[in-house]
Amino acid sequence: MRDCRFVLLSLVFLFFDPCSPTPAHSLRPRPLIGDASSVEALVERLLTRGAASHFNFQIQDEDCDSGVAPPCFGIEDTDDGRVLITGTTASELTAGLGWYLRRFCNMTIGWPRGGGSNLFIPDQWPAVGPRRFSRQRNSPFSYLMNVCTHSYSLVWYSWKEWEAFIDWMALSGINLMLAMTGQEEVQYKVFRKLGVADENIRSWFNGPALLTWSRGQNEYGGGILGPLPRSWMRDQWNLQRKILPRLRSLGIVGQLPGFQGNVPVQLKTIYNDTNMTEAGATGWIDSLDPFFGKIADMWMETIIADFGTDHWYQLDGYFNGGVPPWFASKESETMSEWHHQVPLQRTGVQNEIERDLMAFRRATSAYTGLNRTDPNAVWSYQGWAIVDWDSLDEAKTFKGFADSVPPGKFVVIDMSRHGEGEWKQFNASAFFGVNFVYTSLHNFGGTDGLKGDLSVVNKIPFNVPSHANVIGTGATPEGIDQNTIYYEFIFEQNFRSEPVKNVADHAVERSHRRYGLSDKNTFVAQAWILLTESAYSTDLSVQDPSGVKSLPGTSSWFQGDRKTPQPALCKIYRAWEELIKAIEDDSGLSNSEPFVYDLINTGREVLANIATPASMNFSDAFSRDLMDKSDLIRTGSFHMNVLEDLDSLVGTDNSFLLGPWIDSARKWGTNRYDCPSSILGTANCDHFMEWNARTQITTWNPTSKADIKIPAGPIDYAGKHWNGLIKDYYAERSHITLQQALRDQAVGHPLNTTAINLLRANLAYNWTTSTKKYPSTGIGDPSTLSRSMHDKYRSWFSSCTSGSGPISNIK
Repeated sequence: MRDCRFVLLSLVFLFFDPCSPTPAHSLRPRPLIGDASSVEALVERLLTRGAASHFNFQIQDEDCDSGVAPPCFGIEDTDDGRVLITGTTASELTAGLGWYLRRFCNMTIGWPRGGGSNLFIPDQWPAVGPRRFSRQRNSPFSYLMNVCTHSYSLVWYSWKEWEAFIDWMALSGINLMLAMTGQEEVQYKVFRKLGVADENIRSWFNGPALLTWSRGQNEYGGGILGPLPRSWMRDQWNLQRKILPRLRSLGIVGQLPGFQGNVPVQLKTIYNDTNMTEAGATGWIDSLDPFFGKIADMWMETIIADFGTDHWYQLDGYFNGGVPPWFASKESETMSEWHHQVPLQRTGVQNEIERDLMAFRRATSAYTGLNRTDPNAVWSYQGWAIVDWDSLDEAKTFKGFADSVPPGKFVVIDMSRHGEGEWKQFNASAFFGVNFVYTSLHNFGGTDGLKGDLSVVNKIPFNVPSHANVIGTGATPEGIDQNTIYYEFIFEQNFRSEPVKNVADHAVERSHRRYGLSDKNTFVAQAWILLTESAYSTDLSVQDPSGVKSLPGTSSWFQGDRKTPQPALCKIYRAWEELIKAIEDDSGLSNSEPFVYDLINTGREVLANIATPASMNFSDAFSRDLMDKSDLIRTGSFHMNVLEDLDSLVGTDNSFLLGPWIDSARKWGTNRYDCPSSILGTANCDHFMEWNARTQITTWNPTSKADIKIPAGPIDYAGKHWNGLIKDYYAERSHITLQQALRDQAVGHPLNTTAINLLRANLAYNWTTSTKKYPSTGIGDPSTLSRSMHDKYRSWFSSCTSGSGPISNIK
């Protein structure tokens, strides 16, 4: 009976043509309301008991000030000495609270690994002013998250860390996010009911650190870093049942994952489904297959029963039984030929593009997989699945998707690199009129590096055409905990009525608030002017191209001669110098963790850039058929010395330590013994979790003791510039390369790549399976070491000028 209902509903949607004028598509999902008492509880968590008594929070669906209509917040003084914050929802209340604490109280609310926070109870709470301070959202939603963020940054979060992270999101005005936690337990229940064996399901999932790659359209069913323990599934399921109620109470929508068609391949045999495509351990079900609808119904019923729902569901792909999102099939189908690369004519009109009927049918079936169980379902589609699409057939395919869902129920997450805008595809079609959230995908793998062109995201969403239905703005990083100014800037965009007029002035003002400075510090001001003119006025890469985690690195801010810094790097070096001067001028800054983080992070960027030409020179030396001993020693030793200096520098700040990452992973395995691993030879979960944590930030694919080379894959993709990791892994990799090169040079042979591969595999195995303890608190004085490193590498910047002369010596 259920399959009949699936077919009937599909036909209803097929003959319902939502290709109506743009206003129909512009129907917008409503944000959650939340409750004011949850905002009061946030204040008590953030500051101290009793702090909420200073505030009066009121949810009001009315103008927040003259000309400031909902959604908005307003802040004003009251006769009883309190601060009144009004807002359209609880999210506007928390956004208003965040603006008050940052702008009026000079507080910092940040990520623990991004400089932390500077929170306190003022001797006297600052007055707002003679009139109300108010801000209006320029679109209903502020969005954060990428499927990858859950692996590269959030994977080891306990409820304590999630609680703080949710508070940070609330205070940043974020009211829409991906809620991926705990879904494996839901899937497990569904697949067990369908007859798949326990061991097959657990082996189909990846390990905890790589669940990104066994969720949704990336899944090939390799069990990488697995099998996934049942204890982890249950613990994460319980965690999600804490996360979602807290999100909802603060007016934050949590998007749940929907069924996308990927299943353990054993279902193909169990149900004799000849339509299922096999890809390793994964079976892909065409959304037109009634079996797709059966599983979707079971999935939806289970996930809603377990977690409730905000009626938003993340669902990506093309739903044709292939292996999206990197779909490579070229075969002809009954109704269309997918991805035949016919250039899109630039003279066409977007609305004249015909939809691909097969894409329309498949997307219709995918949506009904949500809608049958939840008639109010909103389909959220991550735009990364269509990144770089621009041909005529691709336009027709996406038009089929855009037309397949009732008005207002399909939302695209625009995930363009650096915020350039996927809406510009298909003759700037703005996704053919459907609702979309305009975000910046700024970081791949959660890697380190100063970067982010603020002038680009300063245009969001003010640069879209009039026919664009922007319903939100935000960020979709694969990893957080870096470039805090970039992300703060993006989330403030939704509360601006126009672009920031002077980005440098904005950065200077922010830096003083961030460091808790009430008076202007000329050194701090100059440093941030220099940084906005360099690191934050360009996007060098969405990944880490430096020679820290790669041998060799691929690009840096040095000229082609590998010794002359480009003007941008000169400015970063000078900014570092100015921050060193600032802490020497005002010793109180050493007590400001946000300042210390920025000081160390700027120095880290300088040394990482030096490591890049150093890695290239060393690579050139060992890549020659006739290697020169002195050249090998000179270049290899220098590269290792830079890495060891970098390791020492970042080791002074808690934000760049390996220890906390490993410690937080091991806690998830405490008193758990259901984590058997053939590589580890143990079922102890604390070791299993540490192995996952170490492997994610190095080889990605696990390396066994018997491997003669590190298995292929995105090696070093999620690498970090962390103390301990740099010295014991990256520098050691250079060391073993140098030693092998010297052995080969001594007998007149080129570098033995087979031997190098084995040595690196042995290093990877030994390091990832190790349980060596690393510090959880910084070692050394950040100011002293920064000054020492700055002076040590001064010669690299002799060609740089400060004003009309050379960069000055630090006194």
